[in-house]
Amino acid sequence: MKKKFKKLLSLLLPATMIAGLLSGFQASASPATSSNREDSFKMAILPDTQKYARYKNELWLSQTNWIAKNAEKENIVFTAHLGDLVDRVDEEYEWRNADEAMKVLDKAKLPYGFLAGNHDVLNSQQYDNERDLAKEPFLNYFSTDRMKNIPGFTGHSENGFNSYYVFEGSGKKYMALFLDWRASEETLKWAQKAIDKHPTYPVMVFTHQLLNISNDKKSAVMTDHGQFLWDKLIAKNDQIFLTVNGHHHGYAHTVKKNNKGHDVVMMVVDYQSAFHGGNGLLRTLEFDMEKNRIHTSSFSPWVMGMPEKQRTAFDEEKLVDDFNDFTVAMDFEERFSGFQPIISVKKEVPKVEGTVAYWQMENRSAAEGQAVAGKGAAVKDLSGKGNDLYRIDEGDAKPGDLIWYKGNAQNPQSNSGIRFFNNKSQKKGSYLKTSDQAPINAMTFPNGYTIEAVVKLGPDFDADKHSWMGILGRYGTGQDVGKKGGDADAPLATLAVSSLREIQWASFPLNYGSEQTSWSWEIDDRWHHIALVNNGQSTKMYIDGVEVLRNPDTKPQGIATIGKPWIIGASQYANKLDGVFNGWISEIRIVDHALNKKDFLQ
Repeated sequence: MKKKFKKLLSLLLPATMIAGLLSGFQASASPATSSNREDSFKMAILPDTQKYARYKNELWLSQTNWIAKNAEKENIVFTAHLGDLVDRVDEEYEWRNADEAMKVLDKAKLPYGFLAGNHDVLNSQQYDNERDLAKEPFLNYFSTDRMKNIPGFTGHSENGFNSYYVFEGSGKKYMALFLDWRASEETLKWAQKAIDKHPTYPVMVFTHQLLNISNDKKSAVMTDHGQFLWDKLIAKNDQIFLTVNGHHHGYAHTVKKNNKGHDVVMMVVDYQSAFHGGNGLLRTLEFDMEKNRIHTSSFSPWVMGMPEKQRTAFDEEKLVDDFNDFTVAMDFEERFSGFQPIISVKKEVPKVEGTVAYWQMENRSAAEGQAVAGKGAAVKDLSGKGNDLYRIDEGDAKPGDLIWYKGNAQNPQSNSGIRFFNNKSQKKGSYLKTSDQAPINAMTFPNGYTIEAVVKLGPDFDADKHSWMGILGRYGTGQDVGKKGGDADAPLATLAVSSLREIQWASFPLNYGSEQTSWSWEIDDRWHHIALVNNGQSTKMYIDGVEVLRNPDTKPQGIATIGKPWIIGASQYANKLDGVFNGWISEIRIVDHALNKKDFLQ
C-alpha cells in the first residue's frame, strides 16, 4: 500500500464519518425493535404523572397499556416511574387513579419500580427517615407488599420508600435502584449495602430530584440534593452508570465522570408543564450492545391512538429534538469491566497439524489492568516451536500502554487478551515482537498458510491517530528482497486497519514483484475473527467466517522474508515503527497450509 494512497484515504474519513452520523437512528412513535434481542433491550420511563392522576387518568392509562401491549414486541424489560405519582397527597381519588394505572403492569406481570416524589409525601421538607409512616398515603397504595409481587423485586429499605430490583437485558443482569425524593444518609447506607450484595451488576439509579435544567433550557445542572447523592453514593460506586430523575420541568442530559474516571450518563425529564400535563409523553431507553450506545426516544401513546382528525396543533406524537431523541455512546464491555467477573474465557483449541505459531494473549497470574511485563517472554508460543513474543517500547511509551485484559463473564461476546493503547503518535508506543532468532522469521510458506487473529478495535478510533495501525506483520520491505513493483518501502507482510476501519492484508508473495492485497468492509467495535487463507493458488480473507469481496485475482504463493522478526500490535514502514494498534488482541495463530473454515479458531 503506497503512502500517498494511505494519506488520501485518511483525508476522506471526515466526510465518511459525517455521512454515518447523518444516517443515524431517527425516533418513531413506536420505535423499531432490534433485529437481534441478544444485542438490544429497552426500558420505559414514566416521568411525573401527577396531572394525569388529578385531571385525566386516561393519559396515564394510555402509557401503561401501551407498555403492556408492546413489551414483548419492543423488548421492554423494565419500567421506571420517577415519582410524583399524584398531585395532591391528601386526595384519595388521585391515589386510586395512580393505583389503577400501575395495576395494568401488575396484571401483565411486567417488572417495574416506583418512588415517592415531593407531591407524594405529607411533608416534602422531611427526609424519608423523619416521616410518620402510619400516616403516609403513599405506603397504603405503593407498599412493600406491592413491591414484593413485582417480578424482579429484590429488597426495600426499612421505611418502605426505597427499593431495588434485578432484571435481565441481553443476557446480562442489572440492578434498578429507586431512591426517595429526599433519601437520607441512612437510606444511602442501605443502598450501599444493596449494591455490595451484587458487586457485579451494573446499576441504574432512579430518583425524583438529582439534575435540574439551567436557564438556557438546554444544559443539565446539579441540584444540592443531587450533589449529595453524587458525593455519598454515585461517584464512588463504579457500578452506577446511569441516573434518571424527574421533578424539574423540561429535559436535559449530561455525562459526568465518577471517581474512577468512568462515564455516568445522567438525565432529567419531566413533561408535566407541557400541553395537558405532558399529554401522555413517555420515554424509552434502548441499550444497544452491538452498537455500543444508549438511544433515547420520547413519544405519546395517547396521541398515537388518537385519530388524525381529532388532533390539535398541540398533540405531538413524538419529540425529535436533540434533547428527547438522542444517542449516548458507551462501550458497555469496557465500562463494566472494572466490576464484573474477571475470568479467562479462552477455550481449549484442538491442535492443528502444521501450526507454526499460536499466541493466546493471556496471563492467568496477572491482575486485570496490570502492565504486560517488559522482561522475558511476554506471551509464550503455544505451538511449542519457540516463537515467543517480547514487549518492545519505543519513544515515550509507558508501562500502561500495554495491559492485560481478562474478559467478561456476563458478556458472551467477550475475550481475554492484551489491550494496546495508541493515543499519541503512530511512531511511538508499545507492541510485541518475536526474537531475532525465532524460527518463524525465516519461513516463506511456499505451500500456503492460514493466519488468524481475534481482535477488537478501540472505541475511540481516530483516523488521524490510528489509520494503518498494525495487528500483525513482519519486518523487511519489498526493496529488501528485490521487489521492483508497488511500494518498495512497504512491509513484506502487514495485517492493518485502514482510515476507513477496513481490515487490509498486504504481502509480497514469492512469485510477484508487488504487494497483493485483500480488503474487508468497515468493521465495528465488536470482537472479530479475521482469517487469511492461502492455498498457493489464491488468497482469501474471512471476517467472522464470511469471505470478503475484495481478494486478489492473482495466484500469490507464500510470503517473502529477509529473516527478520514478526511484530504484533503494530506495523512498520521502511523498517521503522509506523502504526501502533489501539484496541484488544486476543489470539493469533499461523499455520503452514490452508485450513478449512471448520478448523478456524472460532
